[in-house]
Amino acid sequence: MLYRIQTLYLLISIFIYSVFIYFLSDFLYFNLYLKKIVFIFMIPCLFLSILSFSLFKKKKIQIFLNKINILANTIHVLFLIFSCFQLKLISTIMFILLFFSIYFLYMANKAIRKDIELIDSINRIR
Repeated sequence: MLYRIQTLYLLISIFIYSVFIYFLSDFLYFNLYLKKIVFIFMIPCLFLSILSFSLFKKKKIQIFLNKINILANTIHVLFLIFSCFQLKLISTIMFILLFFSIYFLYMANKAIRKDIELIDSINRIR
């Protein structure tokens, strides 16, 4: 359903990716290599979040897509840790946004699992 809490978490995640892509691509004008890496990781993550948001009736697929998205974000964070020590403010903003997106995806998975458990318990009562 579109009025559940996991929908809000996924919308926040989509918003974070959109802000990340829009604003930080303008700030990375002096480092073309880092800009390419940001787009290589963020465009698929944004696509996975939108796809997970649109598949709200298929909860197991939603959980799977969110897990893939969390994995991609974790790889991106690890790559940023090893590649950009010289960019202090921009790298801090990137880390904060990525950790928030990972957190909201985790919370969405947690809420989806609660929904699945609730539906299973209702089916057992019948």
